[in-house]
Amino acid sequence: MDWNSLNVAASVVSAICAVIAATVSVVVFFKARSGDFSTKIERGDMAQKKHTDRAVTQINSKLSQQDERMGEIEDSLARIEQQQQHNLTARDLGPLHEKINGVALQLAANTAATKASSEQLGVIHRLLMEKRT
Repeated sequence: MDWNSLNVAASVVSAICAVIAATVSVVVFFKARSGDFSTKIERGDMAQKKHTDRAVTQINSKLSQQDERMGEIEDSLARIEQQQQHNLTARDLGPLHEKINGVALQLAANTAATKASSEQLGVIHRLLMEKRT
């Protein structure tokens, strides 16, 4: 083997070693970066879980407040319904209206009769007054 061949062989071996070193470096880099991504994803997941837990807690709190308000409204409505049982309804007042209407008709008739009697008495009074004079 001559010196040139040895030089070429050394260059080829050196180039192969450089390619292997670069490949190993890239693999190690991606391996290390994938762990970083996993860590970032896990941190993001934890932050998202905390946010979701806070939101769920707030929603549950608001729902319990709404339940309390609904309970108060239901109690108030029950009291009102109980009080309404003692009040008169239109059906209860119907016969009373009929009686009042009957009384109003009788009053109108009495008023007409009283007016007629008053006019008759007025006529009699005038006649008597004319006879005197």
